[in-house]
Amino acid sequence: MAWPMIISNISAPLMGIADTAMLGHLDSALYLGAVAIGSNILALLLWMFAFLRMGTTGFVGRAVGAGDSVELMHQLGQTIALALLCGLFMILTQWITIPLVIHLMNPPPEMAELASRYCHIRITAAPAAFLTFVIIGLLIGLQNARLPLVITVVANGLNVALDYLFIVVYNWNSEGAAYASLIAEILGAILAVWLGFRALHHHFGAALRWPPFAHLFNVSRWALLMRLNGDLFVRTALLLLVFNFFIAQSAQLGPTLLAANAILIQLVLFQSFGLDGYAHAAEAMGAKALGSGSQSNFMKACAASVSAGAALAFCIVFFFTACKATIITLFTDIEPVAQAVSVHFYWLLLFPVVSIWTYILDGIFIGAGKTRIMLKTMCISVFFGFLPLWWLSTTWGNHGLWMSFVIFNAIRGATLGRAFYTLTARHKWF
Repeated sequence: MAWPMIISNISAPLMGIADTAMLGHLDSALYLGAVAIGSNILALLLWMFAFLRMGTTGFVGRAVGAGDSVELMHQLGQTIALALLCGLFMILTQWITIPLVIHLMNPPPEMAELASRYCHIRITAAPAAFLTFVIIGLLIGLQNARLPLVITVVANGLNVALDYLFIVVYNWNSEGAAYASLIAEILGAILAVWLGFRALHHHFGAALRWPPFAHLFNVSRWALLMRLNGDLFVRTALLLLVFNFFIAQSAQLGPTLLAANAILIQLVLFQSFGLDGYAHAAEAMGAKALGSGSQSNFMKACAASVSAGAALAFCIVFFFTACKATIITLFTDIEPVAQAVSVHFYWLLLFPVVSIWTYILDGIFIGAGKTRIMLKTMCISVFFGFLPLWWLSTTWGNHGLWMSFVIFNAIRGATLGRAFYTLTARHKWF
C-alpha cells in the first residue's frame, strides 16, 4: 500500500521542478520568479481543499469493509459535486484572492504582473484538481495505491512535455508554464475519473449499485458531509498557519537563517513524502476494518502501519545522518548558509522520529471519520503548544523556532495517541 504512494508523493513536485528548469534558462529571471511566486500561491490555495481527498478515503474504506456500494456511490456523488462547486468558487473569487495574496507577498511590480497572469490561467483548472483529489481518495480507499501513482506520473510527464513545447519552442515564457500545468491538470483529471470508475466496477462488479439521482440532494447527508469536511478544512488551515508563521519568523531572523530554514523545510517535506505513504495505508486499511466491524483487524491494521512507519522513520534518520555533508553541498555552496544548515541539522534528524506517530494517527483518524477529534487536537497543538512555545523561546533565536515546531508535532502525536487510547478503552471506534 505504501510504496506507490511514497513514489507518487515524491513525483508530485515535478511540475514545479520542470517549470523552474525550463524558465531558468531564459534570458530574464523575472519569469522564473513569477512562476515561483505563482506556483506557491496556487499550492497554498489548492492545499486548503486537501480535505476532499482525506474525507473520501475514509468513507470509501468503511463502505468497502461493509460491502455497501449504494452508500459509497451516494457519498461519492455528493463529494464530487462538492469538489466541482469548490472549484467553481475558486474561479469566481480569483479576482479577490489572487491580488490579495500577491499584495501580501509584495514582489516587484513587473514580477507581480507576471505572477498574477500565471495564477489566473492556472486557477481555471481548480475543478479538475479538486476532482482528482476525490478520485485519488477513492482509489486509496479501495486499497489501490498503484493507480494514483499512474495518474501522478502521467500528469507530470505531460506537464514536462508541454513545458518544453510552450516555453522552449513557442517562447510563451511564464504563461507557457501556466498553460502547460492547466492542460496537464485537466487531462490528468479525465484520466483519474476513467481509472477511478473502472476500479469501482472491478472491485464491486455486478454488486455496484447507483443510487437515485434525487438522493444527491438529501439535506441531512449534505449537512454531515459539510461538517466532516469543515473539520478537515479548518484543521488544514491551522497547519498551513503554522508553516507560514514559521517562514515569516524565519524572515525576521535575517537572510542567512531564512535561506537555511528554507532548505531545512524542503528536507522536512521530503521526509514527509515517505511518512505520508504509511499514513495513507493506515487510512485505507483502518477504514476497511472499521467498515467490516472487526476490532481485531482494525488493531492489526494500526499495528502494521505504526511498525512499518517507525522502521521507515529510523531509516530516514540513518540516511540523513550518513549523508549530511552531501545533502548540504547539494542544496547550497554559500558558506554562511551551509554553516547555518549544519548547525540546525539535528532538528531535521528529530523530525521523523517525533512525527511518525502524528502521521500514522492522522491516517487512522481520517479513515475512521473522527474529524472533530483531529480538529480539537490541532487546536490544542497550535494554540497551547506551538505559539506559546515560540513566544517563550524567542530569545533562543532559530533554535527556539525549531524547538517549537518539533514539539508542536510531538504534541499532535501525543494528543491523538491519548484520543486513540480513550476510544479503544471505551469501545467507541464503531
